[in-house]
Amino acid sequence: MELRLSPELVDADIASHYKLDKRVRLENVLPLDQASQLSDYLANKTKYDIATFFDQKPANISTEELNKWGKDKAQEIQRKINQNAAMGIGYVYGRHKIYTTGDDNPLTHTIKWLNSEAMLEWARRLSGHQDIVSASAQATRYVPGNFLTRHNDINEQEQRRVAYVLSFNQDWHPDWGGLLQFYEANGTPRDAWSPGFNTLSLFDVSHIHSVTYITQFAPKPRFSITGWFRAAPL
Repeated sequence: MELRLSPELVDADIASHYKLDKRVRLENVLPLDQASQLSDYLANKTKYDIATFFDQKPANISTEELNKWGKDKAQEIQRKINQNAAMGIGYVYGRHKIYTTGDDNPLTHTIKWLNSEAMLEWARRLSGHQDIVSASAQATRYVPGNFLTRHNDINEQEQRRVAYVLSFNQDWHPDWGGLLQFYEANGTPRDAWSPGFNTLSLFDVSHIHSVTYITQFAPKPRFSITGWFRAAPL
């Protein structure tokens, strides 16, 4: 599967819109058949670990490891996660890291497409960051109880420039949570973008944002491919 931007986005004047607030949300990013194939792969053929934060450090917990935990350990870890989240620090969601090497599948095709010279040049024109040389990627799955607290994406080691969220969620209701919420520097909420299908959200890494809590009554997971256009190689 050779991914490609929808033709109307290739030469559209997206940069002028992006520069207004260093963020933009685009609709119908991929041809429908490609978006549908990626959506199916994320929902039915991708294995996710649990990405979270406790004991003052990030953690990646596999399904196999989680199944070995007893009830007491699981409750203790959840207590620590909740304590951090109450102070505005933390996250819990499903994550599948995507690499340029490995199995021939839609996710590998996606990261190769993002790292093609055509897409990197498109990101440079869009953002004005002429030093962009790579794009990282991970598949994410948010289920009820998952969240990502308020933060920015500045990372000097990775030299992140522009964050992106490629979203695959049909008929998502905003009451279910999972909103990409933006904030002022003092923590005041600004506005929020609800998960969509075949949408691409791009924003400068200095923007403070979160993914709001997925409610217990959300009937399906929130799926996306996320990452950063960077000035450092992968």
